Amino acid sequence: MAQPESTVTATGDVSCTIGRVLGAVGDKWSLRLLCEAALNGVTRFKDFQAVLGVAPDVLGQRLTKLVDEGLLTKHPYQEPGQRTRYRYGLTPAAEELRLALTALQQWGEVHRPKDGGEPLTEVGRTVDTGKPVHVAFVDDEGRVVPADNIDYRYSI
Repeated sequence: MAQPESTVTATGDVSCTIGRVLGAVGDKWSLRLLCEAALNGVTRFKDFQAVLGVAPDVLGQRLTKLVDEGLLTKHPYQEPGQRTRYRYGLTPAAEELRLALTALQQWGEVHRPKDGGEPLTEVGRTVDTGKPVHVAFVDDEGRVVPADNIDYRYSI
C-alpha cells in the first residue's frame, strides 16, 4: 500500500509544527521581508531592496516563495511612464505572524542587542495610549501567565 506524500520540513520532521513553519519562512531573507512588510509597511520591490540591501535575484526568489506559501499577495501598479511593477500585501496568515515577529524582535532586543547594548527599535505602542506593548502568554481571562507556568502538551 502506498504511503501518502508528506512534505519534509527544514528540520526533516513533518510532525513538528515549528519545523513546518521554518520550511515556509525559516531563511533569513524571508523573515526579514515579512518583518519589513508586517511591522514597517514596506510593500514595493525597490523599497525592500533599499531597506535590506538584498540582491535583486534573491529578493525576487524570496518574494515569489512567500507568495507561493500564501503569506504575501502580489498586486500590479504602474507609475506614469513606467512599466508595470508589483506591490506585495500581507495575507491574513502573514498578519497573524506579526505576533511571532514581534516576539522575536523583543527577544532579540534583550538577548542580541546591537553594539553598545541600546535597543535598536521600539517594538510598538498602542494607538490609544501611546504606551509600549509586549508579547506575552495570556489566559482566557486576560491575565499574563509566566512562561515557566505553561504546560505544553502535544497530541500525536
